[in-house]
Amino acid sequence: MAAGYNRPRKERRMNKKIIALAVALLPAAAMADVTIYGSIRAGLTSTDNIKTNFERTTGVDDFSSRIGFKGNEDLGNGLKAIWKLENGFRVDGTTGAGSSSGTFANRESFVGLQGDFGTLRLGFLDDVLTDTELTDFWIGPRNAGAELFPNYERADDTVKNAVKYNSPSFGGFDFSAFWGTNETNVNDNGVAVDAKHTYGARAGYAANGLMAGLAYQVATDANKAANKDDKSLRFEVGYEANDLFVAATAQQERYYDGGVDEIKQNAYALSASYTIGQFTPKATYSWLSNDKNSDAKDGSKQFAIGVDYAASKRTTLFAQYGQIKYNSEQEVTKKVNGVDVVTGRGDKGSTVNVGVKHNF
Repeated sequence: MAAGYNRPRKERRMNKKIIALAVALLPAAAMADVTIYGSIRAGLTSTDNIKTNFERTTGVDDFSSRIGFKGNEDLGNGLKAIWKLENGFRVDGTTGAGSSSGTFANRESFVGLQGDFGTLRLGFLDDVLTDTELTDFWIGPRNAGAELFPNYERADDTVKNAVKYNSPSFGGFDFSAFWGTNETNVNDNGVAVDAKHTYGARAGYAANGLMAGLAYQVATDANKAANKDDKSLRFEVGYEANDLFVAATAQQERYYDGGVDEIKQNAYALSASYTIGQFTPKATYSWLSNDKNSDAKDGSKQFAIGVDYAASKRTTLFAQYGQIKYNSEQEVTKKVNGVDVVTGRGDKGSTVNVGVKHNF
């Protein structure tokens, strides 16, 4: 018999009282409202695209798994202190960059205040473009949707050293403002370069199944020589009711490739899904225009189709296929003795994912 099971009942009752007394004497901070949550996602992936030199690779991948801790404290008079620490990890045993780096709090993490005035947060925060992604509902390995979709989220990011304000809802309307900086000025070969900043604003609407958002974001000093900025303007609209979800996105972006050449591109996307019992088939089509500042045919067209199966409230099985068609042949190069050598080329890529997601 295991140790402790043959102790007298009186002793066991006394131990329970001691434990109850110890819990009652814990400080209020130890009894704060803390929630542990997360999502474990993995599956089989078969990919043939520019990242794999247009050669098919197949294996087990993590699909942006994460664990988080969040909580709040009532400060009185309708004011709350809020906080969140979220960490990405890979269940396939590999490591990477960004949310797969293995460092703590590598996903959105913050401390802030919430009240009738709205919400103010400081920390490592999602920017306003990341808050405007209605048409991207895909799960992808390494980054959500990255291997399947989309054509337009190049600038979306979680920004260090950031502050963000979200207003309360006014009849369904709300707005937010964002600012982040790297806090360091750079000396580039004797030339002083100001610290880079990211700032933006977003206006949104959500009521009666209708959703809409307009976001504008700037990343300063994208081009060191000319002191130019990357700029993105995105509009989205969606509708969700009676198991149907549809959404559309339009974006205009100006950015600097390699910090030198200005590129201007428009991107568009359409997404839809419909839930039938435990199944949710879904599809997305997107296209990216060629550079409007040059003759470069660097645009593309992309589609993704898939189905989710809700095995339970927490567990989802999924299968999905995505394909991208470039407007011109893409070259894959690597440095050999300081010279760029073409190691692969192609004009079409595809990805197949089959996996499972469990939320807790």
